Amino acid sequence: MERVIPLEGGLNFRDLGGYETRDGHRVRWRCLFRSGVMSRLTAADETRLRSFGIRAICDLRTRLERERETLRWAGEDVMRLEWDYDPRHLSLRSAASAPGFSATLAHSAMVEFYRALPTRFAPQYGALFAQLAAGTLPLVFGCSAGKDRTGMAAALILASLGVSTKDVLLDFTLTNRVADLERVLLARPHGSLGLGEEQSYLRALSPEVRAPLLRAAPEYLEAAFDQISRDHGSLDGYLHDQLHVTDDSLYQMRAHLLLEDLTSTSEALGRTQS
Repeated sequence: MERVIPLEGGLNFRDLGGYETRDGHRVRWRCLFRSGVMSRLTAADETRLRSFGIRAICDLRTRLERERETLRWAGEDVMRLEWDYDPRHLSLRSAASAPGFSATLAHSAMVEFYRALPTRFAPQYGALFAQLAAGTLPLVFGCSAGKDRTGMAAALILASLGVSTKDVLLDFTLTNRVADLERVLLARPHGSLGLGEEQSYLRALSPEVRAPLLRAAPEYLEAAFDQISRDHGSLDGYLHDQLHVTDDSLYQMRAHLLLEDLTSTSEALGRTQS
């Protein structure tokens, strides 16, 4: 099975299937996808996505991002989850515009941004988990770059399914290999990469200073999970307290997304590709 699904007009579109859990299960292929912006898909891309039978799209972008880069490929039979929230939740403009902003400061800003992500996006992540528990699959979730909001969501899902920390981080950092966000930023000056309502301040930075803002660094995700532990004691505490995920809904989610064991069907033979 392919993990990275090549699309002519896609960005960072990946299958979360194939990851093994600590208790010997494996995430099902072709049930759950993560992605960057999908507004530039070609006719061939759209045909391929329709072949997956996607039933729902969880669009983590702001209203302004959706208006700027409209998603058109999904038909009326595909459920859409969308939100109109304050874009300042994402903006690093004030930090990046400060005198002396450096690569070190950019890295620190991203660490703090990730510490805030689980709380700021709890409503969106909670709604996503609810659809997974309800079995609304196949489902694709994404944002503009498919890196930060999407990366955090993917990490929460995989961790809650029992995937190892090593594989959760591998999935998160795979963005660095399959998505050239520097190129996308420069090629699409009127687009969004999820760091704010306008990108002019990013383009004004030098590539060296900009790099930490466009990278999926493992320490960013580690900071987010560290903050979850500080605030809620554990991932389970966060799921219950912030996302309102019950034990029953977590059980249902695992039933929908996991193979019973690693040898139960030929599907289990698919090797994790990255």
